[in-house]
Amino acid sequence: MIVSTRTALVRLASSVPAFALALVLAVALLLPACGGSSDAASGQTTVRVLNLATDVGSLNLLVDDTEAFQAVDTDTVSASTTFDAGTYTLKVRMAGSSSNLLSQSHSLSKDQHYLAVVWGRLSAPRLSTLSEDGDDSGISSGNTRLRVMNATIDSGAVDVYLTTSDADLGDSTATVASVASGGISAFKEFSAGTYRLRVTGAGDPADVRLDVASLSLSALQHATLIVTAGTSGVLVHGAVVPQLGTLALSKNQQSRVRVVAGVEAAGSVGVSLGARTLAGSIRSPSVGPYAVIDAGTATLAVRVNGVALATQAQEFQAGSDYTLLVYGAAGAPQVQRITDDNRLPTTSSRMRIRMINGTSLADPLALSVDYAAVASDVPAGYGSSYVTLASNASARVDVTAPSAASPLFSDTDANLQALSVYTVFMLGGNSVPTGVMRKER
Repeated sequence: MIVSTRTALVRLASSVPAFALALVLAVALLLPACGGSSDAASGQTTVRVLNLATDVGSLNLLVDDTEAFQAVDTDTVSASTTFDAGTYTLKVRMAGSSSNLLSQSHSLSKDQHYLAVVWGRLSAPRLSTLSEDGDDSGISSGNTRLRVMNATIDSGAVDVYLTTSDADLGDSTATVASVASGGISAFKEFSAGTYRLRVTGAGDPADVRLDVASLSLSALQHATLIVTAGTSGVLVHGAVVPQLGTLALSKNQQSRVRVVAGVEAAGSVGVSLGARTLAGSIRSPSVGPYAVIDAGTATLAVRVNGVALATQAQEFQAGSDYTLLVYGAAGAPQVQRITDDNRLPTTSSRMRIRMINGTSLADPLALSVDYAAVASDVPAGYGSSYVTLASNASARVDVTAPSAASPLFSDTDANLQALSVYTVFMLGGNSVPTGVMRKER
């Protein structure tokens, strides 16, 4: 815990002989807390840390060079620490590491309380200090106040709906609208109570990223809803922090899954997951849309040209996206589950691209952009790693095979937009492999 060095020394002075009192007090006046720019006369500040980083794990937070908060686990809030108000360098480290993931200057005012939120991912961590000093007495009787922080790099702007359980979002107005990535809204006052929480992509009520059946908000209380990214960057999680209160998590319990058909001879593919039909019968080559499903383990049943394949148990992690690829010869089709990473690039001028090989070719395939190889040796049934490149409004995209004299697929004028994610599918079904390029985000 950080305490005021001056305060500690003054307490010590009361127990030392009189001849040492002047020396002790002089030293106290010369020592700023934690090495930052501070002034004891300006008062004290209080801070607690909330760890919402997606893949950092337990972390430490240093105030200047003092380890003020140790081993703050993911999805937890630390105890509060009080020290002299002032301007400090706040440093985030993985617990047990001496290397900084992030180092930023923050001014912490006197007589204020702050929630220091660590968010983002390991490759791009963020730190935001939120004031927790709203005047609850200013809230009208029976009302509550809520603000929304979009603590995501990957999800884009979001709308937040707090409605009755059966409300149609198409006929509803967002409670808080268009909160940009990294942004925080003003407080919105409305009736306290229990609501159904839904978070959608900004301006699109059909694009539901989080659906929580019950969220209770108390009267005469300020609270913050913090939205964080799921594993694949589209679905999100929620965390509600009442002012100076206890964290309440609203984790996503869903996944997104799509069916991609690449069975030779225009094979038709049907897929069900438990009691849910994902694809009734789609003709190869086809790329189906994502469907939102309950996360967990379910029985996957696949039919090709009406013939059922052996069922299998598949596990789907909450907040993740998946492609179920059905490909190969019509007489011996195969099924492969591929994990999709639809997180946006962290740099605003770049995009991400990969390839999925859904053919029956013996040759592995290669993907190039503007004649530069970005993926190679991708066998049938697999996807390449994602590659981050500069955006280009007129790029050339090619897919090649070692035994083919010409590209299997070419797009000589592909608009690869910034802050976007693309997948190039190579699929069986026609007499020659068919290329389909999809903009995922």
